[in-house]
Amino acid sequence: MAPLIEVSNEVLKGLNQLKIPYNLKEKSNGKQDSGDFIYVPSINLYFAKERKFLGENWFNSHKKLQENGERMPTIPEFVELLKYSKENDKKLYNEITKVRSPWRAEWLDANFKVKDKELYINYNHVLDKNGNLIPKNSEILDENTLMSDKTPGISLDDFVEGKNITNQGLPNKKIESGNLYYWHPRSDNNSVAWFGADDDWAFLNGSRIPSYTDSSLGVRAVRQ
Repeated sequence: MAPLIEVSNEVLKGLNQLKIPYNLKEKSNGKQDSGDFIYVPSINLYFAKERKFLGENWFNSHKKLQENGERMPTIPEFVELLKYSKENDKKLYNEITKVRSPWRAEWLDANFKVKDKELYINYNHVLDKNGNLIPKNSEILDENTLMSDKTPGISLDDFVEGKNITNQGLPNKKIESGNLYYWHPRSDNNSVAWFGADDDWAFLNGSRIPSYTDSSLGVRAVRQ
């Protein structure tokens, strides 16, 4: 393979005048897929290609990730991963979304709490000095969020492409119908988000209890 070099516009102009052929490569700023991680340029993050900590609940998954210098993806970050992998890593995209056996599921960094009679979404959780998970971000849930279950379903394509979803990553009331099952966030102060698929359906769920565990439920690590 020929080495890549950087040249100025003046040099390129001269090559054109001399009719010397050349190829231009887009500069990557050193960001490339690395081993078990895939780089998503739109948000400048690396995502693990495989889930880890299978069988751990939402709390322990956070803690183990952060002990390893990693973290759990937020819902909007997860959407960007799906969007990028759909075009650039079909194997990974199908691993996450395809309706087939065995069932696969992964935690997302979002929980839902009621404060002053408003439902909040909390995300970007970090461990404090006492080992408690504290959200760096806490926002009133967008008023346009779809707050009814769709079983089935909402459009997976709309969700992946970011169409008719809120800035918080959840479907809004205008999202098209489809086969992605959806359970809306609950006001029970004991609900978190996760995504999964099995041989019946793929789903986005905002109502899973954080203490739930299953051997097929894990988490996808994110690195800066």
